[in-house]
Amino acid sequence: MQSVPIFPAGITKKQVESTSSTVLPTGTICLFACYVPDGNIPLHTRFYLKNLLSCGVVLHIILSGAETIHESTQKFCNNHGIQAWTRPNGGLDFGAWQFLLQKGLVEDAPYILFANDSVFGPFTSLPPLLKKLKANQRPAWGLVASRAITPHLQSWFIGLSQAAFRAPSVQHVLTLPFAEMSRDEIIWHGELGLSVALKAANIPLHAAWSDLDRPLARFFPANPMHTHWRDMVQTETVPFLKQEVLRDNPFSIPHLEDWRTLIPTENGFQPEWIEAYLRQHPSRPLTQHPTWKGRAVYALMNQWDRMKWRKDRRRGTAR
Repeated sequence: MQSVPIFPAGITKKQVESTSSTVLPTGTICLFACYVPDGNIPLHTRFYLKNLLSCGVVLHIILSGAETIHESTQKFCNNHGIQAWTRPNGGLDFGAWQFLLQKGLVEDAPYILFANDSVFGPFTSLPPLLKKLKANQRPAWGLVASRAITPHLQSWFIGLSQAAFRAPSVQHVLTLPFAEMSRDEIIWHGELGLSVALKAANIPLHAAWSDLDRPLARFFPANPMHTHWRDMVQTETVPFLKQEVLRDNPFSIPHLEDWRTLIPTENGFQPEWIEAYLRQHPSRPLTQHPTWKGRAVYALMNQWDRMKWRKDRRRGTAR
């Protein structure tokens, strides 16, 4: 795949598509994918959904794997003006988003936000974060950019303007037969392919956090949500934790217990929600086992991340 430049928020020349000073333009649609076979959205996901609503989006959630919507979830959605859908599981998040796109929900939306339930958080308010990112002025943006395989925006939180969404190369990606693909194929053609498609359409990408300016990442590209999670949360740059890290820990990184200290007490997120999730969802078997080199690189990056975090805590600059 060809290389895709990613620009960290705050240092990039402004790309103006809207002059609005709001977080996101009125009519912005959020398509939220979640896997809940019992049809009941857990408390930590409900917290996330309410935070998304605070950004002014019209929220559609797709409950993959569910035949019916649990009474508690339906009541929650009704109370908060959320439209809930069900569908058979298949195609992962891109399959879920594709299901909603086929309903014609985003035809007139100025922006489309694609998000999913693979994270815990947010641990700080989302509107200031999106304002800093200038999400209402840029054609394509996300929270995290990674060099792994090819520079790309991580697909668990990506926003596209209507013009970017309509680009032929982007439409090609979003109409691929994801239900027929394996997980690895979906990552390759969906997550990575989307950023390549945007680049092919000459659409610049912006991220709240990017590892492009980090020398080590040039030689050892890694998933920053696995290697810099303490720094992301404590600086409030990306106030989320990836469930995969705490549940599976695929690279066997040490000191995962640090997550409990990272979560602030004043924003309403309850650490007990994470503990309940981890009790109910045991570690998943790895489809690919990392090499000793990969484990060593991730361990080294985590050690640096932890040293910085502890140093900042001692200085009183972290929570």
